[in-house]
Amino acid sequence: MHRRYLKKVLEWLLGNKDKPFEYTHHAVLLVGTVLFFYAAVVNYHLGLANTFTVIALLALSFLIFIVWYLSRWRNQFKLMSVIFIALIILVAIPVNWMGNGGSNGPTFFVALGLLIYISGSFKNIGLYRRLGQLFCLLVPIPLIMLENAHPELVFHYATDSLKQIDLTITFIIIGVFLIIMMESLSTRFKLEREKAKQLSEKLKALSEQDSLTGLYNRRKLDEQYTSWKQQGRLFSLALLDIDHFKNLNDQWGHNYGDKVLQSFAELLMDVAKQNNGLAIRFGGEEFILFLPLSLDETYQAITKTAQSLSEKAFQHGSVTFSAGIAENRTKRSQDELLKCADNLMYQAKNNGRNCIFK
Repeated sequence: MHRRYLKKVLEWLLGNKDKPFEYTHHAVLLVGTVLFFYAAVVNYHLGLANTFTVIALLALSFLIFIVWYLSRWRNQFKLMSVIFIALIILVAIPVNWMGNGGSNGPTFFVALGLLIYISGSFKNIGLYRRLGQLFCLLVPIPLIMLENAHPELVFHYATDSLKQIDLTITFIIIGVFLIIMMESLSTRFKLEREKAKQLSEKLKALSEQDSLTGLYNRRKLDEQYTSWKQQGRLFSLALLDIDHFKNLNDQWGHNYGDKVLQSFAELLMDVAKQNNGLAIRFGGEEFILFLPLSLDETYQAITKTAQSLSEKAFQHGSVTFSAGIAENRTKRSQDELLKCADNLMYQAKNNGRNCIFK
């Protein structure tokens, strides 16, 4: 119950996990809001920064919260991502530098944390990501020059102890930020891997399946034949061809022909499932049943299929098929097995159709 409630709260705050980058970034924005507010309070309480810096940190906390709101609830994710980077680089880093000890303060931690985040997260905003990385690397240079030219502008710590406290606090804050970021990114990458795996499996299934009937195609037959052959299993291959199918198409149209193919495919799929085999559309009105059964067992299964097909109430009369069955032999290749079944199937056709030869 608590976990379900927490999941709903996180979904409300961060968005859908199916969009892992947005989910992660919204988490970072909220954490950033809290951390900047916390930094302002600690700096004020311990006297680690001047008043201007404290006010600026509070303002940044509020602005980052606004960025989260516009990104999460106003569908301005990409724009707000760029604004967030700009806020940290052009406002947070300079303010922290001038108000927290300059080059002796903790601003390098902030710049490094942002550089890591931009590099690991903002892959979808191209040029802005590169500019963000560049500014993170270069922004200390003008700040050091300004500090050297006008040291009076930089807040200096009253004692070394205050400096150490400020460095420690900032290190902890940036460390917590990076830990949360990396945990979120880890979840994101895991989701992306799962999506990639699902897509790969879907593409593989599509490459092995006939789009009209949902049966496997020749590619799957090649794979299964090799596997069963290597295992030394007994199996049989039946080639089935719907009788007078061209006449059905010509007389009643291709839509009707497709329905006949789909109905026949359903029967073959049931036979394949019952016997742990494969049902394959070989092309046009030709189908294959590839079963781990003996010749006689396969013959019995296909005879039942012929009976089931004859009992189906098609709109324009009954439908039959002719079939040839070949059993695997030690030295018989896949092509030879197919050719044998094909020859038997044509014998069935020449024998008046609606029969099975083995």
